[in-house]
Amino acid sequence: MAVKHFVREQETRTVQEYTRRVYWLAGIYLGIVIAATCAIIIIIIQAKLFVTLSQRSNVETLTLAVILLLFAYLALISLPGAWGALKILYYNVPAWLGRDRAATEQRKHAALRRSPELGNAVYLNCVVQRPGQPWTPIRIPLQDAAGELGTIVIDGVKLFHEEGYQKVSNSIFAYFEQRIGQLVQQRDPKAEVQIVQWSTINDEPALQYASTVAFSRNLAKHLGSDQLWPTVELTDDDIETLKQEGSALCPALRNEAHLPDMEYSVEHTLPISPEPLAFISLSRQEQRADPLASMGCAFIVTLVILALLVFFIWLPPWVPSK
Repeated sequence: MAVKHFVREQETRTVQEYTRRVYWLAGIYLGIVIAATCAIIIIIIQAKLFVTLSQRSNVETLTLAVILLLFAYLALISLPGAWGALKILYYNVPAWLGRDRAATEQRKHAALRRSPELGNAVYLNCVVQRPGQPWTPIRIPLQDAAGELGTIVIDGVKLFHEEGYQKVSNSIFAYFEQRIGQLVQQRDPKAEVQIVQWSTINDEPALQYASTVAFSRNLAKHLGSDQLWPTVELTDDDIETLKQEGSALCPALRNEAHLPDMEYSVEHTLPISPEPLAFISLSRQEQRADPLASMGCAFIVTLVILALLVFFIWLPPWVPSK
């Protein structure tokens, strides 16, 4: 469970947690660019010191080039996120200073563009439906006084975004997955609602899974029996709660729209023995790595290496002279 909530989907079970997550992610992108740029400048300015240290120790001089390449790469892929973080800062500062928040949201909404691409979609492990209405999709508008950002649609096991500005991230689906699970577990503590396929990360298994579920539901309809696939139900009160939260999420979603879409799978490996004798290793794959976890780890690595560079300048290690 810890791996799931840290790597695949962060704990964002309230609107406030989701809002903080967006701000944290924007800060991480900006922090990576600043830290990586500082490290590159330090290595260039103190090139003589670091080359001397490498030549008089067992460290290859090429390591400096690798570090420079690493920082340049991290800064490059984080640059769109850093630019997005600056735009988030620009649009939100007036509200933070006490000005009209409604006007701020309207400015943020006007800056968005409608995406020509189809919306993202994920697939749940169970059918989600209204009581007695298995074939009626559940629609959750993402709309507030400043404007609409599309609709989250729950159609059986499929959870997707429809007709929105700038595709929402997969994080919004993780949010609704957790909230649906909470609402359902209030009536059935043993019920589990999880995302099992992410179409934007690997669409082929997602489509295969969707076809299997569709066959099961059509077969049940043909036989006139109950659902053959595991099913949970959302009451009218549950749906109204989700609609209210969807409206409250709009400011955070407008901020998140300025950040890049860094959605990938992840594989983490644990060697049985250390390198270079790691003939056997344990590995585990997750279908999705939450950008907050993946870019957060990249930020930590950047800070650690930057701290080492500063430490070597402040207290140069002793090395044998020629």
